[in-house]
Amino acid sequence: MRLRRLDLTRYGKFTDHSIDFGARREGEPDLHVIYGPNEAGKSTTFSALLDLLFGIGTQSAFGFLHPYPTMRIGAALEFDGDTREFARIKRPQNSLLNAEDRPLPEAAIRAEIGGIERDAYRTMFSLDDETLEKGGESILASKGDLGQLLFSASAGLAHLSHKLVDLRAEAEGFYKFRARSGLLAELKVQLAGLKVEREQFDTLASDYARLIQRRDSAASQYDEAVGERARLQARLDEIQRQLAALPRLAALRADRERLAPLAGLPEVPAGWAAELPALRKDEIALGVQSQASREEIARLRAEIDAIVIDEGALRQAQGLERLTELRARFITADKDIPERRLQLRQLDLQLSGILQRIERDGEAEPQRLVLTAATMGRLRALIEARSGIDAALRNSEDERDKAQRRLAEIAGKLPRAEGAEPESPERTRAVAALAATVEALRSADHQPRARHAGRARATAQHDLDARLSVLRPWQGTLEQLVDMAVPRPELVQRWKASRRESEAALIQHRYEIERLTTQTLHLEAEQAGLAATTGIVSDREAAEIRAGREQAWAAHRRDLGAASADIFEAALRQDDLVGAGRLSHMSELARLHQGGQVLVVVQADLARAQELAAKAAAALDGIDAEVTQAMGIMAPSWSPVPSLPELEDWLPRRDRALEARAAVRAGEQELDAALVELRDARARLSAALARAGFAAAEEVDVSALLEEAQAGLEREAQLRRLYAEMADRQRDFAMRERALEQAAAKERDWVEAWSEACRGCWLAEAGSVPALGVVRETLIAIADLAPTLEKRAGLVDRIDKMEKDQAGFCDEVAVLAQALGLPREMPVLDSVREIVDRVRQAGADEG
Repeated sequence: MRLRRLDLTRYGKFTDHSIDFGARREGEPDLHVIYGPNEAGKSTTFSALLDLLFGIGTQSAFGFLHPYPTMRIGAALEFDGDTREFARIKRPQNSLLNAEDRPLPEAAIRAEIGGIERDAYRTMFSLDDETLEKGGESILASKGDLGQLLFSASAGLAHLSHKLVDLRAEAEGFYKFRARSGLLAELKVQLAGLKVEREQFDTLASDYARLIQRRDSAASQYDEAVGERARLQARLDEIQRQLAALPRLAALRADRERLAPLAGLPEVPAGWAAELPALRKDEIALGVQSQASREEIARLRAEIDAIVIDEGALRQAQGLERLTELRARFITADKDIPERRLQLRQLDLQLSGILQRIERDGEAEPQRLVLTAATMGRLRALIEARSGIDAALRNSEDERDKAQRRLAEIAGKLPRAEGAEPESPERTRAVAALAATVEALRSADHQPRARHAGRARATAQHDLDARLSVLRPWQGTLEQLVDMAVPRPELVQRWKASRRESEAALIQHRYEIERLTTQTLHLEAEQAGLAATTGIVSDREAAEIRAGREQAWAAHRRDLGAASADIFEAALRQDDLVGAGRLSHMSELARLHQGGQVLVVVQADLARAQELAAKAAAALDGIDAEVTQAMGIMAPSWSPVPSLPELEDWLPRRDRALEARAAVRAGEQELDAALVELRDARARLSAALARAGFAAAEEVDVSALLEEAQAGLEREAQLRRLYAEMADRQRDFAMRERALEQAAAKERDWVEAWSEACRGCWLAEAGSVPALGVVRETLIAIADLAPTLEKRAGLVDRIDKMEKDQAGFCDEVAVLAQALGLPREMPVLDSVREIVDRVRQAGADEG
């Protein structure tokens, strides 16, 4: 949170007063320090901030000027860079308001300051002279929250205060004076219980020895019983093992009886028993394989006996591989020839389309129409160059026409005929001198300086009038103000210091008078209350009662009558009662005597304080009289005579008024100098205009003359620019004419090269040179002619070769079929399959 502005709207002695602390400056400390003389309102401002944050108390010491219902404080507070407006009025509830005077919850501010209370905030963030002094004493003694914080910070113990609070809480939890609960009390209760329990367990020495003996005997008997039990358990386990081995013993005896006849056999090697299962498995596998081999041999012998070898097929086995190769070619050709013939027809149609596009559909030798690479290159180069030549020719014509129009346009703007003689050198120099004069005057800036001096003088005069107006109620001339014999600053400071000391002394004495008066009333009320509650008679009253008793006794001795005796008895009884009462309340009587003594001392102090207060008031009156005398010398007509604070406030205003008077005189001097320079500048500009041949008005200011000179210079510059531009356009027109002639020459060269290229091939066979568009389309069409002709020749050759392969295959099959006795009407592929099967079968039979 940051305080941006504090509004003392109606609080204490302030009314509609505001303190603006300004915006925060980055990189600089942001600490608010408020200082000023006594009774300036520092404590009031301090309390106003606390009342704004935490509310105005039920009884406020700052409602002496404004009634409680009208008290109001405002502020602008910054929270994380966001400025918010708040106001506080004196009200039991809903006293915090926003900028629209709508009630806000207290959490709107409390939440931003961490929820701390008023005293904690005052200790941490609001320091005045009193709290600084107390804080210093606390630091030296390391007491108090602030002292603990600073001591812990200087000692490097950042959490000392929290540790102290925790230790104090821990100590109170362990023991607290006159508290029934606590850890120590609980431990005492436990200790008492343990003592009772110990007493219950406590035994005599003889009983303890007897119990020890019984324990040792019981332990010995227990060990013997455990050992006997272990022996019995071991014997029992042995018997159980023997019972479990009886069936196996019977089986062992039976096995031995069966092995008895084999006792004469040699001993079996040790490893045979482990190899026996594997040997049995191998025996079974070998038996199965032997049986299968015998059956396979019998089958093969039967098949060999049944084979009949075909000798004719064996003789044809050598040509079987060639036949197989020819068969593959036959099948491939049988599939490809229809597709190839279809492609050939498509190429013929494509070739016919190309010839029709170039208008050569009756051409007997299409191959003749294919142009050489050199011819194609020349034609394409000429086609590509033609577009550039046409564009250059068009651009040259357009540029020539534009240059001609611009030349005519600039010629029409000239006031004289084209080719007129330029101006004389003298006028050129005069115009140059005028331009230099105008530039110098513009850079000198005489007229703005004069206007600025006039405005500065008017501003200074207005400031002087304003500063003179704030000198009221003083009235007089400026010369009287200058000649005024004002008190010296050191004299004013002496008056101020003396008055401040006297006021402080008067305030202190008045405070002392009020305190002593209150103490006097307190002591008198205490004595009256003590006498009323205890019935103690004062010494003076007791003395009066004793004197009355003595008078009654003297009267009784004189009269010795019943009436005098009764009077004496009553006086004696009253005196006895008073004496007995005083004796029974000796402590209260001593307090009463002591209070009386203190009351006398306080009354003496009160009288002295009143005397000192009167002296301080007299000193103040003396200072005021001295100030009044000085004011009578300084300004006799000033009525009413101002007080010292008013005089101290008025003297700086007089100094500012004198400063404003000096500023007015400086402004007048600056204005006079600027006007002189302005007149000199006008004379020089008028002479330059006359030399350049420009007419100038007589009764115009420098600005108007500068405008006229600038207009004449611009007209002269425009005319010169027109002449220069006309020369440039004439040169440009001549250049465009030459460019047009060059473009026309390039066009003629191209037409000649085009005719030569077309006549060097079949394109000009019709007698005339074809147009560029016709040749372009023809070249595009014949670009596909050569690839099409090449593809057609390849297809024709491929079809011929495949037909020859089919014919050779058929002849080879017919020869083999005749040799093997196959019928002629059998299809070729069926004959091939039959031949292959018989040759392979014969080979297998022979093998």
